Amino acid sequence: MNKRERLECAVKGGKPDRVPVSIYQHSTVHERGTERFVKFTLDFHKKYDPDYVKVMYDEMYDAPVNYQFVTDPSIWEMLERFDPHTGGFGRYLACLRTPADTPVIGTMFSPLHIAARMAWGRLVADCRDEGDKVQKGLATIAANVVDFIAAARKETGIDGIFIGAFGAEASWLPRADYERIERPLDAQVMAAIKGMPFSFIHAHGEEGSYFDMFEQYDCNGISWEDRQPAGPSIAEARAKTKKCLIGGINHVAAVAATPAQVYAEGREAIAATGGAGFILAPGCTFFGDTPAENMLALKRASEDAAKA
Repeated sequence: MNKRERLECAVKGGKPDRVPVSIYQHSTVHERGTERFVKFTLDFHKKYDPDYVKVMYDEMYDAPVNYQFVTDPSIWEMLERFDPHTGGFGRYLACLRTPADTPVIGTMFSPLHIAARMAWGRLVADCRDEGDKVQKGLATIAANVVDFIAAARKETGIDGIFIGAFGAEASWLPRADYERIERPLDAQVMAAIKGMPFSFIHAHGEEGSYFDMFEQYDCNGISWEDRQPAGPSIAEARAKTKKCLIGGINHVAAVAATPAQVYAEGREAIAATGGAGFILAPGCTFFGDTPAENMLALKRASEDAAKA
């Protein structure tokens, strides 16, 4: 099988020639341009050779003029609709137009995740004390994200979108609040990626993530931090859903682990799924100081499991 066939088989619940592998890391390229970022992405893909290119352009959302972050609740109401071909979104679109010989999946953050990056700690307080203002801002963000996805699907030829949904744990928002505030906006975003060959949701949560809620989302793959206290384990998740599972590696421990330990986690995760409907991946992005040998261990685990 080639990489596309392997990934398509796994997403449909089948057992490919070997388990597909996803290896990714946030870029260290911080300038507002595309050339260095594209080089970083393609060089990374060439070095680690995962089964798809996961594009992770971090400079994406444009705050109102004269503001970089949400430092006051009034700024939520100042957020604007904009053309996705301009600013950070426009630069991201340019990056996605880079041709590749393997499936290309763009990473996009959920509206609440974008809001968290703009406000961090004050987001929770604003949701509690200035809910109407936050809701207005989130609705604007969601509309811009949907517009971006539409442009990406029409103009870049990418194969899928990986939605990173931050805040889906009690330390951020109680589940009832998440479902009330963010879930309807998540539904808009998921509708925008529906029908793509690879439509993935990442339930970002380190302590008790809302996996059961995200399992209900209209997509064909779910990523989560299975090795963290967030749970569930790969085996438990396999019993809960027929969706393609994405995970298996403790990305936090991988910084100090040995390659043998990462390899063992990979083999264990593959065994838990029988090699079907599964993509071996970090629970979340590998940190910048993760040894290369530890990331390369994922590919070896997949290849060796196929020979066993």
